[in-house]
Amino acid sequence: MLHVATVKCGWRWTLLALAAFAVRCQPQEFVSDSSATLCFSSDTLNFDTIFSPLGSTTFSCRVYNPGSKNLLFDEVRLSGGSASPFRMNVDGRAGYSVGNVKLARGDSLFIFIEVKKNQSLLLADAIAFVMGGQELPRRLEVVAYGQDVTVLSRDTALPNGYTFTADLPYLLDGMAAVDSSATVTVAAGAKLYFGAKAGIAVSGTLEVEGTPEAPCIFSFPRHNDSWYKEAVGQWEGISIGASGRARVRHARISGARYALAVTDTLGEAAGTQLTLKSSVVEYADVGLRSAGGKVAADNCLFANHLSNAALVEGGSSRFYSCTFAAGAYRGTLVALQNYRLRETSRGRYDTIPAPLNAAYLGGCIIYGKNVNELGVRELPGQATPMRFTLERCMVKLGRSFDLSNGERYVSVTAQNPMFRDADENDFHLLGESPAVNAGADSIAHAYPIDADGYDRRILNDRSLGCYAYRP
Repeated sequence: MLHVATVKCGWRWTLLALAAFAVRCQPQEFVSDSSATLCFSSDTLNFDTIFSPLGSTTFSCRVYNPGSKNLLFDEVRLSGGSASPFRMNVDGRAGYSVGNVKLARGDSLFIFIEVKKNQSLLLADAIAFVMGGQELPRRLEVVAYGQDVTVLSRDTALPNGYTFTADLPYLLDGMAAVDSSATVTVAAGAKLYFGAKAGIAVSGTLEVEGTPEAPCIFSFPRHNDSWYKEAVGQWEGISIGASGRARVRHARISGARYALAVTDTLGEAAGTQLTLKSSVVEYADVGLRSAGGKVAADNCLFANHLSNAALVEGGSSRFYSCTFAAGAYRGTLVALQNYRLRETSRGRYDTIPAPLNAAYLGGCIIYGKNVNELGVRELPGQATPMRFTLERCMVKLGRSFDLSNGERYVSVTAQNPMFRDADENDFHLLGESPAVNAGADSIAHAYPIDADGYDRRILNDRSLGCYAYRP
């Protein structure tokens, strides 16, 4: 039936097809109409604050033709010409001025804009549309706010007594070394931004003196760009060697590979290498990695990491009233183990015993998106110490996880801590949370200042995690 009907009506379909073909083959007329109306996906392209010595990522805008005519622009141009602080690309053609641009009725075209390297603090220009020799009255405004920075060149050895101040942000384009004889200070409100392969290597003393009102920032230049908001591995991080000492208060560390790396594989460190208080460590491959190191952290948030929020490979580590949350897509939020891996060749590793002499987590929350967020990895058939204790902690655990060892697990529950809004990275506690006032007075009094800077003693609070509960 289908074949007969097709044959019977075939001449009609042929005529229709020929008519449509004729219409399509007629050349479309594009006109220059200075009265044409254009619509933009945004009237102004506003770039987030950028650093003057750097450029920016690329932003885009769509230009729509809602009218009934096909439009032909003599040119689409940056008003500043070659002196403009911006670069432009119009539908795949780059230039300060792009000529003979067609825009069919009901269609749109893309304009891509990026900021050139520039020393100015306010960058502004406009994209103009010219037809029939006349510039259309409506233009697309482009604005970016630059910021001066202090630039430190590659592989800088910081002198004894050096202080990063809050006067201007710092851009570090390589490894900054704190030598064994040096003491370096990061003052309250200081902002340090690191390029790729950049970081701080501490063999001496690093004092980070942030406050709740003026935390110290360790991040990367494009942290404000929406495309990079959740990026990890943009810089190397802060590493503390066996002779190093880092005391960090009220800091925000984001976007690194290993945000904090503490190493003492030979057992040479005489005391605590890293003291971390009331700080936020976020968006790293690994938030804190301790390879045989000695770490003490309290009231800290470790969130949105790719592999582990805390990877403890031996050594001695203590965590009080800390929150480990979200992320950890390649592993558990917290991993405790008595060995470390050493790469010998591409894809091959040696397993090196690393005695876990003492790991303590008290009053902590470990709750993320995996079924189980605590990894206990013990080297089989070895006499290597594996000593750790979780006390009064709330941990997301799989049903098969064994909590029967009373020396390792003391008052550990697998309840949901009920964060205020984990999807929006708000890890404060709701009023009905089982973590509210579920901790110990001894920890709340010994480590009273939470991640927001509130004093648990004044609030009479002993809630689990890094945030005191405030109704």
